[in-house]
Amino acid sequence: MGTTDEDALYKAIGERIRRERERQAEPLSQSALAKQLEVSRASVVNIEAGRQRAPLGLLWKIACHMDVELTVLIPSRADLNNPSSVAQLTEEMRNQLRRVTKGDQQLESEVSGFIAQAVAQLAGAAGQPVQQKRKRST
Repeated sequence: MGTTDEDALYKAIGERIRRERERQAEPLSQSALAKQLEVSRASVVNIEAGRQRAPLGLLWKIACHMDVELTVLIPSRADLNNPSSVAQLTEEMRNQLRRVTKGDQQLESEVSGFIAQAVAQLAGAAGQPVQQKRKRST
């Protein structure tokens, strides 16, 4: 794994931490999370931006404080290989997804990933010109 790959990994982890922090029933501020973790707000800001590489123990604490599995915060290799697959869901969509998955955060993450891949494929297909068959002159 090269430096660029590691940078992408930590940026994706930071984005997931921010997303989960904001998804809480009572969304946490960066300051509130920092206080719970006993780190500075600047550390939380930098972790979410991917500029600071949180050690595994801190990632574990973050997951525990947000009541999610650690795997929700860590992207799969497929997610990293397709960075455009991050789908932006509306709050209503996220709430509906939570209801459908009955609070199973791993399932919610997998379904979100599937939706993101579908959106990326559709966006890619929409951007490709449609080739028309030429009529043959006889």
